[in-house]
Amino acid sequence: MFRLKLSLFFRCFSSDRDLEFKSTSRVKNGKGGCRVPHESSVRSPREEQRKSRQGKTIPGDYLQSVATIQDGDIQRRLLKELIRQYVVLEKRVDELLKNTLPAEVAEEIKESGSFSPRACHCTIFFADICGFTQLASRLSGEELIKMLDLIVRGADDLIHRFRGTKVKTIGDAYMAVFGAPRPDPDHPSLALQAGLAMQEHLKGFRVRGDLKLESRIGIHTGTVMAGVVGEERMQFDIFGDNVNIASRFETAGAPGRVNCSHETYLLTRDRFFFEERGEIPLKHRGQMKAYFVLGERHDNAAQAL
Repeated sequence: MFRLKLSLFFRCFSSDRDLEFKSTSRVKNGKGGCRVPHESSVRSPREEQRKSRQGKTIPGDYLQSVATIQDGDIQRRLLKELIRQYVVLEKRVDELLKNTLPAEVAEEIKESGSFSPRACHCTIFFADICGFTQLASRLSGEELIKMLDLIVRGADDLIHRFRGTKVKTIGDAYMAVFGAPRPDPDHPSLALQAGLAMQEHLKGFRVRGDLKLESRIGIHTGTVMAGVVGEERMQFDIFGDNVNIASRFETAGAPGRVNCSHETYLLTRDRFFFEERGEIPLKHRGQMKAYFVLGERHDNAAQAL
């Protein structure tokens, strides 16, 4: 298990009393008495963190308070309890990071306490469900949530299978990235493979027998800034003009098709079949070349994940 600095540890939890001493009591022993400090006399972990974020792995006031207790048995019990609570919280932090952040990001935060923003050359992936408003009108709220849950779970599995990273979902919109935060030289091809697989995934869904689900998928390759935003609820995200361009390619796509940019096409044209669309208008972007992805070439499909 990693050894996480307590300064990061306390940052991840809002409670000021995760670690605390019990109320004041006087303990008698053969040599006289000693006083266990009242919890109000010991600064909370967050207060200790605010005082100093540099280098301390255990808040000094706690150790100082324990050191002033002359009874060795009490010292040992207090330290044992402090360590026990530290280990419990450490496990909670580990699970929290694992469930909310990409593995590479979580590992860097565990080691250094932060994730440094960085430029990544990657492929950005956007998808949304066509006719979502009509779909929502045919289902109850509970049915709609259950269906979206099944769709998103399947999409998550596909993105993971093709070494991508889910960024977020907003309603029926799904955003992922390939080649970030971990570099991957095959990110353009992996994104196209994931797009084709996701269209197949949605073919298995039917709503009330007659309404089939289809998705528009837009894919674009370029450089973005990747980083973690927020403190109490940390989230990995990507930023930059290329993110907006990828979103525009999704909007300009067609139901059941994977629409990609010229930049992605140039990097994958030897591995996939394409239908050239020529230049199409993109909102706030003017005219840009676009291509529908038809499928993988046989020699490349044989090496598919």
